[in-house]
Amino acid sequence: MSSFAPRLPASPFARFEGVKAADPIKVRNRGVLDALIVAALDETVRAILPAEPVTITVDGTAMQHLPDFRLLMAGQEIVIDIQRLSRTGADHGRFEAVAAALAGRGVWYERREPPQVFGTPLLTNARAIWGCRRTAVSAADQVRVLDLLKAWPAPLAEAAQAVRDGDGITAILALACRDVLVLDLLSAPLGPETRVWRRGVPVPLPPSEGGN
Repeated sequence: MSSFAPRLPASPFARFEGVKAADPIKVRNRGVLDALIVAALDETVRAILPAEPVTITVDGTAMQHLPDFRLLMAGQEIVIDIQRLSRTGADHGRFEAVAAALAGRGVWYERREPPQVFGTPLLTNARAIWGCRRTAVSAADQVRVLDLLKAWPAPLAEAAQAVRDGDGITAILALACRDVLVLDLLSAPLGPETRVWRRGVPVPLPPSEGGN
């Protein structure tokens, strides 16, 4: 009889891939995956990168710690750990040691709680949009959508009307996953009035009613 243990099925959170991730990011749990999805749809995040191991000392013992990922934002690199809420106290010393080690190298470090579905529509909206990431969008439809949005944001339902091949809503959401478009994920649950704009184009304030 073989002494090898049976091989377990692969974790559903094995890795994250997206247009902002030059290399696949290893994902250890749902909270990390949710944080990566939110980062992928955040206009201020320019790239998502795998983290590098950090040598730390906890209670006199040297060990290696692998943060969850790195974010590149406006030229600033931030190393991120997503803490498990059930282990916040137990892991406090480890996270403090990581922060000290990275600070000594001049690297910015943040320990974050995983995104939550309560109190804000951000995570629910981000998950819904990310579910459309594999939708095919023709080059012609992409150009038509970008032309519509060249000067001003538009409601999601209006932007979707520029799509002629397939479902317009899922096409717009897929373009957001590809870092072509940006959607307002914070103001309200995803709906026909959700604002959409071109990535990298400043979003002007709406003109005052009836005024100069």
